[in-house]
Amino acid sequence: MPFKDNHEKKKAFYGTAAAVAGILILAVAEWICHRRVPFMMDDLWYATNLKTDQTLQGLGDVLESQLWHFMNWGGRCVTHGILQLTLMSGELAADILNLAATLLLGWMVCVTAGWRKPFCFLCASSLIVALNANVKMSMFWQAGTVNYVYSSVWILAFLWPWLRQVEKPESGSLPLVNLWILPLGLMAGWSNENMGPASLLTALAATVYLVKGQKRKACAWMVSGMGTCLLGSILVVAAPGNFVRASAVEKLPFGEWLYERFFSMLRAGADYLFPSAVLLAAVLLFWTVCLKGRLRPAQWMLLALAVLSYGAMALSPHYPDRATFGTMTVCVALSLSVLKDILEKKRAMGIYAGGMAFCYWVYAIYVVSVLR
Repeated sequence: MPFKDNHEKKKAFYGTAAAVAGILILAVAEWICHRRVPFMMDDLWYATNLKTDQTLQGLGDVLESQLWHFMNWGGRCVTHGILQLTLMSGELAADILNLAATLLLGWMVCVTAGWRKPFCFLCASSLIVALNANVKMSMFWQAGTVNYVYSSVWILAFLWPWLRQVEKPESGSLPLVNLWILPLGLMAGWSNENMGPASLLTALAATVYLVKGQKRKACAWMVSGMGTCLLGSILVVAAPGNFVRASAVEKLPFGEWLYERFFSMLRAGADYLFPSAVLLAAVLLFWTVCLKGRLRPAQWMLLALAVLSYGAMALSPHYPDRATFGTMTVCVALSLSVLKDILEKKRAMGIYAGGMAFCYWVYAIYVVSVLR
């Protein structure tokens, strides 16, 4: 028995060491990629005061820019305001912040999945790259990094208290949650047009489940968090700038518009999100059909968030590949949450999970290595 215990400890040590090594190698490869991709396209525009076209000089210029942006271009003032601040810091500082945000996103996926282990962190970091429809424009282009990586971090952080409460209804509230949920709610709602409202509906569904299903009282932080998220969602969707831009777009006949929306949604689902959907479907089918398992309420919430964030884009005139980043990230978190349940019930599947992680890691390294 002592020999067996010692053998298990060695296996766990080597597994952890391999996961940590993989994380470090991927982080270095991502850092090199960040340094390789310069400020470009929208970065050059947002590096100026949008109202005066002069180079940004300070916080006052950022505030003036975002007021003009809200009235004339669109409602993503939080993400684009942070973008302008990172642009002012210079490429080196921006790359450091971007790598930190990427690593933090991997950790938030682990927290959301309820699996805070190096192996899960390696899987999350690898899958975010490997399943990405457009790695360069969502993770290494400065405007894309702030719009998608940064916003995914605070959206998952906003939803975490609800998911935690749904998983363990008897647990108490997080320390100082009544304070930090307010800015997080505003930022989550004011992030982008599909993930913000979808986050609000997910938080509402979790609150209803706790009140109706678990006979719990709605905590003050739940109400205030949903309130600020609602405010942020209204601001991002109803910004006057959205209508200014929409008026400049050529109007299509209803039939053509309907076809365009159908084709755009089909392409997003069957192309951009297909790899993450296949992984999610595989683990869900294995868990529910082969192992006769059932999804927990928090996992249903994540599944609803993925569906809502995808479906909300039916109202958008465009569905670029990089806009699927948030939905993809939620699919990764749900896939890892279900994989954790699979491994807890059937430990022999660990070797297959390790092989899957290695394959995705190798592909992620390849993707960032050839990126230009």
